[in-house]
Amino acid sequence: MNHIEIAEGIYHIGSRLTLTGLVCNPYLLVDGDEAVLFDIGSVLDFEEVLSNLKEIIPLGQLKYVVLHHQDPDVCSSIVLLEDLGLDIKIVTSWKSKSLIQYYGTTSDYYVLEEHEFKLRLSSGRFLEFISTPYLHFAGAFTTYDEKTKILFSSDLFGALSYNHTTYADDKYLDKMLTFHELYMPSNSALRPVMDLLKRYEINIILPQHGSVIAKDVDKYIDALRTLECGKLLKPIKTSLTESGGYLMIYNDILKKYYSLYPYEEVYRLFRSIKELRFDGDSIEGYSGNPVNILNKIFHFIKDKKGMMWIAVIEPYIRFLASAYDILLPIVFQSLIETTMEENKRLAEANLSLEHTINTVNEKLIKCSVTGLYNEVFLKSLLVDELENEDWREIGAFACVGIDDFSNYKLKYGVEEERNALNNIAYILKENFGENVVFRLEATDFGIYVKGITRQEIIDKLEATRITISKSDLFLGNITVSIGVVFANEIKLDDASYEITIQHYMQLSLNRLRIAKLKGKNYVCYEGDTDQEEVSKESVLVVDSDETNLEVIKTFVAELGIVVHTATDGYMALEMAEIYKPRAIITEINLPKMDGFLLREELLSNSKLKSIETVYLSYQKDEDSVTRALSLGVLYYFKKPYLLTELLGIIKRIVKG
Repeated sequence: MNHIEIAEGIYHIGSRLTLTGLVCNPYLLVDGDEAVLFDIGSVLDFEEVLSNLKEIIPLGQLKYVVLHHQDPDVCSSIVLLEDLGLDIKIVTSWKSKSLIQYYGTTSDYYVLEEHEFKLRLSSGRFLEFISTPYLHFAGAFTTYDEKTKILFSSDLFGALSYNHTTYADDKYLDKMLTFHELYMPSNSALRPVMDLLKRYEINIILPQHGSVIAKDVDKYIDALRTLECGKLLKPIKTSLTESGGYLMIYNDILKKYYSLYPYEEVYRLFRSIKELRFDGDSIEGYSGNPVNILNKIFHFIKDKKGMMWIAVIEPYIRFLASAYDILLPIVFQSLIETTMEENKRLAEANLSLEHTINTVNEKLIKCSVTGLYNEVFLKSLLVDELENEDWREIGAFACVGIDDFSNYKLKYGVEEERNALNNIAYILKENFGENVVFRLEATDFGIYVKGITRQEIIDKLEATRITISKSDLFLGNITVSIGVVFANEIKLDDASYEITIQHYMQLSLNRLRIAKLKGKNYVCYEGDTDQEEVSKESVLVVDSDETNLEVIKTFVAELGIVVHTATDGYMALEMAEIYKPRAIITEINLPKMDGFLLREELLSNSKLKSIETVYLSYQKDEDSVTRALSLGVLYYFKKPYLLTELLGIIKRIVKG
């Protein structure tokens, strides 16, 4: 028996075949009379995968094959499976489908975008598909099994290793990071996906390459969240002397090779370099010119092991050379020639781009995505309107915000984000006119309307909201919330027209926030003239323990302070953006986004970073306190706590 049962009904059915450090892992999910196969693998190991599959189920029980992307190591054997005459559906994204079909597939496709990124099995069990754009393919995704809390992660969390273990060991983290340094484009692509995964309860990660991660899942997510990677990475310059000199570099290289190849093989190889002195399995010293020794190390590795051992570590060595401002070892020059050619093409493209920017400089008052005039132009227009018109002739202004657009962008990618913005701009222009729709910074769109009555404006906005919610122009469901303010609400006693316009637009934005609070897909046209002032007298309490929430809410409300509550970190972040409370009192161990990550997100937003954070948690130790202090958190209570002390701190923060 060659298959491995990972959890109830979840099996690893892959081969032990390893090519250039990659082991491929097909997985099988069995649910009653149905089975789902994940990433069937290459033609090289198909016979072994098929044999393992037959050990578990009759082939007719297989209903779906999930292909997380189009690479041959993931799915080139799909046509061999089809040749067996099975009635299956291929589950994948439309971008991956466009390439997978070139293998010559004949089965029907289950395209994620047409099914809201979910698959419901006949038992009622749900599989949720999470878009991971450009990691490492534009249409890449992962699969989350809600029942077992298992993530089938495709290339994410994979590793490159010649000393493979079925389950991740204490050396797996280094292997994983090396793999991502080689194959993932940048931290800007990794970080938002890791933030999204933090919202899920994940017990086990099953990567398509590498080992099963069955414990300390958050450690691996956090490691990728902060990993700097990508060919165009520009590291911060660091003093080599202060960091430990060339001895530190030699040991870093040794450690990297330990993570990739069998320990004894690496140890013997480096011990053969006579200039290096060892203490146990580490290098304690060297004799000779350190630059020459660095070159000798890689020449020796190339001679004994070949260019594959050089190529696999090249991104890391390039990073070290740039970070410590040292010469790149000579053996890497042949590898760099290709990159230099790429950089030459990039330079030529940049010259072309510079020419384009100069050509369209006069168009900088327009949004580059939608072609709409931007907020700078809008404010200038409104000031001119006040200067040249009687204030009673000034039009109404509406802020339009796309509901849950950040999730939509993560699910469908950058290209669909642009398409969605352009399609909404098109609908708004069709309903209101070409030159009255604007692209805003604080939200998504603004509309300046003149010449019709208050009720006609409201009716028109409602009709627009409904049109967008029912439109088939989008890959997924899109709704908008709208806040509108009218001419008779303008106050002309401000110091300047600019301040008047700022207050006018702010009132519309506040009403947009109310619309989102009322369930989204809503038009708000009255109320809340000074939301920002009200927010200064409010706090947000965050805890998955609803009893604790109610206790704090009851006693804080008696202080005359408005209290909002949330039960997970993601909800807390959304409510902080809407209410902008004076303080957030939060548990650290939260679903979806923990208290530390929540604080980091607040600090990254200039409008939220001044919100005071108070930790209230069962978790309080030296490490957590150190981390809290590094995030600027000054108040940290351990449960059970003194209610009087907590209320005193809250009153001091809010009331001053």
